[in-house]
Amino acid sequence: MANIIVDRRAAGAKALSTQRIMLSVVLALIPGIVAYCYFISPLVLVNALFAVLTALLLEAFAIRLRGKKCMPQIQDASIALAAILLALAVPPMIPLWQLLVGVAVMVLLGKHVYGGLGHNPFNPAMVGYAAMLISFPQSMTLWMDPLGLENLALVDLIQAKLTLNIVTSNPQIAWDGITQATPLEHIRSLKAQSQTIVLSDLIQRTMDSGWCWVNLGFLLGGLFLLFKRIIQWHIPVSVIAGYVLWAGLFSEPGLPLHLSVFSGSLILGAFFIATDPVTAASSKRGRLIFGFGIGSLSFVIREFGGYPEGIAFAVLLMNLCVPLIDHADRQLARRN
Repeated sequence: MANIIVDRRAAGAKALSTQRIMLSVVLALIPGIVAYCYFISPLVLVNALFAVLTALLLEAFAIRLRGKKCMPQIQDASIALAAILLALAVPPMIPLWQLLVGVAVMVLLGKHVYGGLGHNPFNPAMVGYAAMLISFPQSMTLWMDPLGLENLALVDLIQAKLTLNIVTSNPQIAWDGITQATPLEHIRSLKAQSQTIVLSDLIQRTMDSGWCWVNLGFLLGGLFLLFKRIIQWHIPVSVIAGYVLWAGLFSEPGLPLHLSVFSGSLILGAFFIATDPVTAASSKRGRLIFGFGIGSLSFVIREFGGYPEGIAFAVLLMNLCVPLIDHADRQLARRN
């Protein structure tokens, strides 16, 4: 009996420690979320709330199927954080039923099919995102023009999200009129049409889209995590360094690097996704290799692949390489 009590107390202390870390990461996301709501759409809050609630329900369902107690695992807040990250990665106007599919894949196939937290080889949020991107490519590339809907109240935006109909005083505003490519998609479109990229127009478009400010918010939160020593510098720095190195060598001549770094989800991925301790390499040297691989693959997918953003697939591909990285690092350490 005494051993059982000790084990329960140890499990409770571990859950509490995990919960503190997860809640600290959620706190660090707040500056980026605030900027997202202001510059892009407040519907991200609707997506986040829906994703968290459904993730908790599906987590409880999966834990019960495995014959374990729900509360200790739900209280660690790991699945709530993953749900928020998934909600931040998808377009604000994504239909809720499609987001539900992504959450279900994240919880059931990304986490619990492997045995739960600490056993999953892939980042659960990126598993859900990749499944959504492959299954719903049109919805996952449907981004609103913030200027087209700036006068709509949140209630009208929620109605538009649920009904996929935009109710405005301007009858000429329709889906084709209010959707707008992100800066990364705009660059890809110009390249596909062999059109010249006008730097001043691109800078203006990037600033108008608000993505620079959103990424600055996530950068601020990432620096907070570094300051609190919740994450270490190896992965974020190597992710950004890997991307910047190849972008500097092969990107469009004269295209400022900061535009591509702060236009997509590289900052969010570097500080909040790639740093997942369960699915990342274990040693410092291994984390540098892991992060550099993510940054490099992100550039390759952006530049030469079929998607304008590659952080999700880059993370998943490098998750596959983690056992090899850790094994090679241990062998090298023994030789030295």
